[in-house]
Amino acid sequence: MSPGLGAALSYWPFEPAVLIGVAIAATLYVVGGVGRSSKHRTGRWHAAAFWLGLLSILLALQSPIEMLARQLFWMHMVQHLLLMVVAAPLLALAAPWTRLWRALPLGFRRSVARPAFLDPRLAPLRWTYHQVSRPGVIWTLAAANLWLWHLPALYDLTLRNHLVHHVEHGLFLGLGLAFWAHVFDQHPFRAPLGTLARASYVFFAMVQSWGLAAVLSFATAPFYAYALLPSRPGGISALTDQQLGGGMMWVPGAITYSIVFIVLLFQWLAEEDSRATSMVKGQAHGG
Repeated sequence: MSPGLGAALSYWPFEPAVLIGVAIAATLYVVGGVGRSSKHRTGRWHAAAFWLGLLSILLALQSPIEMLARQLFWMHMVQHLLLMVVAAPLLALAAPWTRLWRALPLGFRRSVARPAFLDPRLAPLRWTYHQVSRPGVIWTLAAANLWLWHLPALYDLTLRNHLVHHVEHGLFLGLGLAFWAHVFDQHPFRAPLGTLARASYVFFAMVQSWGLAAVLSFATAPFYAYALLPSRPGGISALTDQQLGGGMMWVPGAITYSIVFIVLLFQWLAEEDSRATSMVKGQAHGG
C-alpha cells in the first residue's frame, strides 16, 4: 500500500552515488579555487550558481522528493525539472569546468590532455565529439531524450529498476548540461551560437516540451504504472496526478526557458541598437 504524505515526507533516501558525485564535485571546486589570483578567481555569481546547482541535485535525488516520486507522477516530474531546468542551467552558468580540472594533479592532467588532443589514434574520437557536440545535435538529443523516457514502457521500467532510474537521471542532467552549455559561454570557450540563435534555441526547446506537457495534460486516461497503486499521497486519482505532472512541465518547467529567452532577446536588441548606432556614426564620419 502506498505510504501517506506524512510518511513519505519523513523518509530521506540514501543514494551513495549521488552523495559521492556531489562531494567530489564540491571538493574539486574548492581545491581548484585555492591560491588563485583575483584575475582568475571565479566571480561570486558563478560560485553561487555552482553551489545552488549542486543543492538542486541533492534536493531532487537526496530528499523526500525521491520517495514521493515513486508514488506520484507529478512529483516525479518535479524531480526531472529540478535536474533539467534548475541544476543543469545553474551549473552551465557557473562554468566550473576549468576550475574543477585545475584541482586534479598536474601529472594526471598532462597524461590525459596530451593524448586526448594530440594522439593521432584518437582523431576519430575527437571528430565524433565535435560532430555530436554541435548545437543542433545536442538540441535534438535532449528533446528526444525527454520524450523517450516518457514512453510508458520505459517510464514504468524506471519505477521498477533503480539502476535504470539512475541512468534516466544521469541523461537528464548530462544532456541538460550539454544543452545549456550552448546558451551560456563556458569560460574560456565561447558557445558557437549568436545571441538571436541562442534565444531561438531556448524558445523552441520550450515549445517542444510544451508538446509533451499537452499530451500528458489532455490525456483521458493515465499512461503509467501509478494507476496500479491502490492509493496515492493526497488521495488524488491517477489521471489527476498525470495532469498535474503535465501542468508542472507546462508552467513551472517553462520558467527558466522564459527568463533566459527574454534576457537573450533584450541582449540581441541591445546589440542591434549598438550596431545601428555604430553604422550611423561611421556614415557621419565618412560623410
